[in-house]
Amino acid sequence: MNSRPPGRINLKHLHYFHEVAREGSLTGAARRLHLAPQTLSSQVRELERSLGRTLLERSGRRLVLTPDGEVVRDYAESIFALGTELRSVMAGRAVSRRLGLRLGITDSVPKLLTARVLAPLLERHRDRIELDCVEGTVTGLLGRLAAHQLDAVLADQPLPPSLARSMRGRLLLKSGLSFVAAAQVRLAPSGDFPACLDGAPLIAGSAESPLSIAIDAWLAERGVTPRVVARCDDSALSKVLAQRGIGIACVPTVIESDVAKQFGLQCVGRVPELSELLYLIRPAGRHVHPLLEEIEAGTAGGAP
Repeated sequence: MNSRPPGRINLKHLHYFHEVAREGSLTGAARRLHLAPQTLSSQVRELERSLGRTLLERSGRRLVLTPDGEVVRDYAESIFALGTELRSVMAGRAVSRRLGLRLGITDSVPKLLTARVLAPLLERHRDRIELDCVEGTVTGLLGRLAAHQLDAVLADQPLPPSLARSMRGRLLLKSGLSFVAAAQVRLAPSGDFPACLDGAPLIAGSAESPLSIAIDAWLAERGVTPRVVARCDDSALSKVLAQRGIGIACVPTVIESDVAKQFGLQCVGRVPELSELLYLIRPAGRHVHPLLEEIEAGTAGGAP
């Protein structure tokens, strides 16, 4: 459907569309609404015409949302939630306005690092925040951000230059690295770091990871060659493997004490010249979500 300036939105049409989106079929939604499927279909088409966008498309026997349809579905849910809240207020019942935040988190970001950034926000807004966290690859999450399905993305890599016109990236946190291991892991006879890593079992990131490449280069410059026993991008898995004595893991120094307490690991050595980075990526040219402003203010200046 060709794009054109949107007209006035008919809330009845929006309600009908929302029911179809929820059911995934005209027949099911028509049954719930006590309407003929043909009538319901024409009402949804009226909404599409008023917005100048195609909202639904057929996939097999089901109707699925287009990217524009997902945006309209999300707005419809917010509009109807406000209507319910308005009725409660008019009935004299106090209502606490809740702040929703849809946040994408790349699966390679350490969970404890994410918690360090989000915990202060959740504590400040304990009774009014509704946080929806989605994990995935950076490419997939940035795609969802572009489609307005997310408010922001937390990533361990900067915003790609190709997206600089439509998105904004900000460095939230910068931390040195710590090598940690269980007490039973055998190190090289030399007690000095990093020489003690030579031949020792190492749980590394994927070979394509920029941070893993930097760590490999740092070790090679010092003539140290650990024995890589596993490669994984999942930071939680690497810590569990380290906890079981499989090998030495690398974690951001800023969460080293948390990792030590939670997984029973001890520090083998620290590398302040290598950094784990955490970026907040959000759309450009749109009003900044108030909770994102708090996240940016709360982490300004980074970490050791």
